[in-house]
Parts: sequence; structure tokens; C-alpha cells
Amino acid sequence: MTRTLTRFGPSAAFISAVTFLVSPTFSQAKEFPWAEQSDIIGEQRVITAKYEDTLSDVGESNNIGYNEIVNANPDIDAWLPGEGSQITVPSEYILPSIREGIVINLHEYRLYYFPKDGGKVITYPVGIGAQSTPTPIVKTQVKLKIEKPTWYPPASVRAEYLKEHGKEMARIFPPGPSNPLGPYAIQLDLPGYFLHGTNKSFGIGTKVSHGCIRLYNEDISDLVFKVPKKTPVRLVKEPIKLGMKGDHLYVELHPDEADNVTNKKMVQQIIQKAIRLEKRHGEMKLDIVAIENAIKKPLGIPQRIGSIKLGNHQPNKKADVIAVSPSSSAATIN
Repeated sequence: MTRTLTRFGPSAAFISAVTFLVSPTFSQAKEFPWAEQSDIIGEQRVITAKYEDTLSDVGESNNIGYNEIVNANPDIDAWLPGEGSQITVPSEYILPSIREGIVINLHEYRLYYFPKDGGKVITYPVGIGAQSTPTPIVKTQVKLKIEKPTWYPPASVRAEYLKEHGKEMARIFPPGPSNPLGPYAIQLDLPGYFLHGTNKSFGIGTKVSHGCIRLYNEDISDLVFKVPKKTPVRLVKEPIKLGMKGDHLYVELHPDEADNVTNKKMVQQIIQKAIRLEKRHGEMKLDIVAIENAIKKPLGIPQRIGSIKLGNHQPNKKADVIAVSPSSSAATIN
């Protein structure tokens, strides 16, 4: 494999990050075979917790971010699951609507890479910008790949550090365990923004950075050699993903309270997306009860909400969603 990396520091001057103690990770990159018409990759797994496990530990060892593993297990204590507890590992994914290059779904805290030669999808959990310093929604591309980056914290980060800690922050962080950029950085063609490693692995899967995208060190070390320069990169917000698996329709929800979307509006958005899918798959029937349950308890995993109407595998048939709801009423949506 040809390695086209650059070793130097000043170009990383604007990377937004803060310093934490190094923490080892044991995550494994996720690579899945993929046929272009397939909507869903991977499969769910359930593991039995050991006495010393936390959900964070289980997530990291299975290449899952913090919010992903917590949302998939709403009835389990994140810090004390308890020996013998059954933990869902959310390792099945509905692909984002854009399927080219690198796609980072901020609502999902997950990066998808679709190599140009096709046939597979590679996916990693990520940390994103904090509420006060959000990651932008933008289309850009890979500009440069840097090995052993040096970090030059910008003035805004140094000022924040001084306010929080009462002392000056170092102006230069050379490569090493205290460097918040980790072993590699991928510079985007967007001033000040990078995909990079971390010395704070437990921040993966949360809103934690000053805008950059953080990956487990093992993951950035893998991605940096897979992705060529000029690869398109899209940062998107896709809280609702729909996809087919066989004849069945699934939804995967990643709501954010900051979006202030009502349950009723979310039902409408799901139905609209289903109608668009009918153009490819034929007429569908939706289970409104299943949709409402998915919205009330968004697990961040594919949940079945409908199927292709029997005998209607006709992509050109006019869209006509049939709602099947034996016990539901509009009053249950709020």
C-alpha cells in the first residue's frame, strides 16, 4: 500500500481540541460487504455483561460510541450494568441517504466511508462539536493527511482553558500521549477542521470537541490509509433513516432535543420518506403503532415499521401508504 502522509505540525494549528490524559482503546474497525441497492448493513448482537463492565467499556471494545450504546440500552445503568445483564450492541445500521465518499451523520455520531471501487462500507463512531462549538453542516473534501501532528491550540481554546483552570495552556503540543490529536489527522478543505485521533477515548460518541471530528486512535490509523486525497466529505444531520431489508421497512431514529421536533411532525416525516421509497420498492403498508413506539423509545437501531404490500412489487405504482393501526389514535402522538 502506498502511504501518502505528511509529517509536520504548523498545518494543524487551527485544530479544535482540548487536552486529557491518554486512555488505551481496543476498538475494531467495522467493514461490511455492500451491494449498492442494499439499505442495511451489519447485525444486532447481544452480549452478557461481566461484573466490571460499564456500557462505555462495552461500546469501546465493540467500536460503538457512548451515546449509541446508552440509547440502545435505555433500561440498563450505564455505569453499573450488573453481572449477567444482557447488553444490546447496536451494530446494525441503516445507511445514510448519501452514499459516496465520507459521510458523517452528526445526529448518529457515526462516520461512513464508501470506497470508490464499491463493494463495501467502512464505519466508525465519532465525537463531534459541543453544543457551544457545533460541527458545521457542509460538503468538503480530504485535503491532506498528517502523521504525528503537532497541535497549536488557537487563542479561543487557550482563553477557555485559562478561564476554566486558572492557568495558561501550553502553546504547542508535540506528538505523543498528551497530544489531543492522536497519531494521525486528516485535514479537510475547510479552514480549521480535521478528522483526527484523540487522547480522550471516552468522548467518542458525544458532543465534545470544538468542531472537529474525533475518532478512536485505532480507527483514524485505519482510515487515514484507506481514504485518498480529494475524497468528498459530507457532514450531515439525518435524524431519521429508513431502509428496506427483504420485504420489510425499518426506521432508525437519532433525535436531538435541540431540533425541537414534535412526535407528530416526526411521524409525518417518516411517512414522507416511506412514500419516496415506494417509488423503488412498490406500495407499502405502515404500522403506525410501531412508528409511534419507535419515536417514544428511539433506540438508535433499525426498528421494523412496515412491509411491502403483498403482490405490489411495482416500483412505478403510484405511492399510497396504508397505515395499519389496530389500537392507535392520533391522540397518542404529541
